[in-house]
Amino acid sequence: MKTPLSLPLNALALVAASVLPAFAAEPDGDQILRQTSAKLAASKSLSFTADREIDSALLGGRNLPGKARVQVSVLRPNKIAARSESKDGVRHVLADGRSLTVWDEKTNHYARVPMRTTIDGLVDRLDEKYGFVPPLAEFAVSDPYAHFRREAHSVSYLGRAKFGAGFLGLGGVECHRLALGGKTADAELWVAVEDQLPRKLVATFKNSPGKPQVRIRFVGWNTAAPVTAFTFTPPKGSEKVEMWTTQQMASAASKPQKP
Repeated sequence: MKTPLSLPLNALALVAASVLPAFAAEPDGDQILRQTSAKLAASKSLSFTADREIDSALLGGRNLPGKARVQVSVLRPNKIAARSESKDGVRHVLADGRSLTVWDEKTNHYARVPMRTTIDGLVDRLDEKYGFVPPLAEFAVSDPYAHFRREAHSVSYLGRAKFGAGFLGLGGVECHRLALGGKTADAELWVAVEDQLPRKLVATFKNSPGKPQVRIRFVGWNTAAPVTAFTFTPPKGSEKVEMWTTQQMASAASKPQKP
């Protein structure tokens, strides 16, 4: 049985609940990662441009960070073209579902190997046999979420921030900030609230001296990009060279140098 005092107290509680602000649950970082990955995977013809900076400690023998503008075009399931421009020159990686070509504009040398596979198979085979993958390939594979979760044992939500904001924080793109915790590196991924596309990725190699980083800023996305050329035609004066496997390079490095 309710006491006489309980009635006004209940009424007061209802009034208080109606005027207090409603606190929304914090967004789920893993769910946001799933959504942005699904959007990338759903795009049959995709292109993007990014500015990438790699600390010198990760480059071996360099004293300055490596900076490059990277342009990537994708036509699923098996075509990818990547162009990387830096102070060292311009390098292209092209795969058309039948072969892979790497071309260095500065030396005008190119290497070509059979590679009859999808983009996913290309990434796996190149990494295993040759020790490299097309730049930013993690955003071009068929399931970016699975790729990220292989590297990240945890995903958490850090809050919101403006990407590309100007003076006094004006302008810019409102982004979700996600923390991805990994065994060798931790990463922070910024995903735009409006279009769910990545805007920034910073990976910190926490177990390396000085905790060097890879920093990527995405400056353009097109999820309905026009089909581009993925087949390489050797330019005039170019020279074909052999693409060495990691095993060949290790063998050459172990041989004593001639005086």
